Amino acid sequence: MDSKRALFGLALWLLMLLLAAHPAASGEEGAFDGRSKPVSALEGAKARPADAPQARRAPAEESVWVSFGREDLRDARWSELGLGEPAALGERSAIYELPVSALPELAQKMHERFHRCGGFFAHATRREAEGDLRPHAAAPALAYTVDQKGFVGPLLSQVKEAELRAAIEILAAYHNRYYQSETGVAAAKAIQARWQQLAAELPGASARLVTHGGWKQPSVVLTIPGSESPDELVVLGGHLDSIAGMWGGANARAPGADDNASGIAVLTEAIRVLGRSGLRPKRTIEFMGYAAEEVGLRGSQEIARQYASAGKKVVGVVQFDMTNFRGSADDIYVLSDNVSPALSEFLGRLVDEYALGKRGTTRCGYACSDHASWTKAGFPASAAFESSFDGMNKQIHTDRDTLANSGGTAAHSAPFARLAVAFAVELAKNSPPASASGR
Repeated sequence: MDSKRALFGLALWLLMLLLAAHPAASGEEGAFDGRSKPVSALEGAKARPADAPQARRAPAEESVWVSFGREDLRDARWSELGLGEPAALGERSAIYELPVSALPELAQKMHERFHRCGGFFAHATRREAEGDLRPHAAAPALAYTVDQKGFVGPLLSQVKEAELRAAIEILAAYHNRYYQSETGVAAAKAIQARWQQLAAELPGASARLVTHGGWKQPSVVLTIPGSESPDELVVLGGHLDSIAGMWGGANARAPGADDNASGIAVLTEAIRVLGRSGLRPKRTIEFMGYAAEEVGLRGSQEIARQYASAGKKVVGVVQFDMTNFRGSADDIYVLSDNVSPALSEFLGRLVDEYALGKRGTTRCGYACSDHASWTKAGFPASAAFESSFDGMNKQIHTDRDTLANSGGTAAHSAPFARLAVAFAVELAKNSPPASASGR
């Protein structure tokens, strides 16, 4: 018996020596050092000056350049991100080079420490990132009018909570809608098919997938051609991806019921109502479901940049990102930063004119959602949010972001869907003119 115990002890000791000599190798879901402590992708890839040693990363791993607002760097919590010194500093932002695998962890840390859904732009090249160092061009001043009440008014009662709830439940049923997962791709294709179906009665309407070179998930764009000014565009958008945790990535359960199945449900319900309305817009309307918002607004950035390069005339953009959690006293909050003041005032006026509920305003910070991509590209953009910034849903970016944890219904999203209908018609205008007019 003693000899068996001695042999067992020797074998155990040798095994421990082998484990100590060969710690677990780095993997996609996070690496571990010899003390079994997680080594984060951010800690292993701190940005350094050009003459410093190379950041620790897999030799062939793709890099991204990430920009943050200067106001965040001055925050006492900034050092908790562990990014080190920026590669460059500008008037409005700072840029860092990171491995692409660090993006999910970065998103989670920005959410935990700054309560941001995003909070940074991710760029494929340093040249793109350096464009963020300078103030962006101001959006052109446009006159926005409310004069379609005769057409819009009857449509608002057609918005149905049950339809919104069903759309949220369908999207939340995917294991996740992560930008690099197969289920993220499948969700985008399902949205495209649903939007095409709902818009079938609108002349010339077509839904397409917009592929992106750096990741799997496509964005979705539904175009309803304008009858008189087709080159002038009205854009309504929201991101379709979801995320949960630092290292879960494509394997994590991320229902994203509020963030942002609720925003896509709002767009889907607006399309359903408009598709049966007989709408003939004078301007072109585009509904957009953006890919890869959670990892640096990547889908919307690419689209907005392409539109700017092509010289497209975008007269107004509205973003719906999180619409179904009642975290504050008012019903609809209009964002006041990184937006067009004129378009945001118009968005608030629509809430009031159409009696959609109590209206508040809130700030959400640098690059907090896809409207910031359009603002940065020089287009007038606005955004409507579910609560004040401090009252936002604390379950997002976890497997607890479910419909049940937003109250079990889509009642809070219904005013946002009515707002989307009003925004689309009041900016695009109906042809022939509405039977009655407002202010």
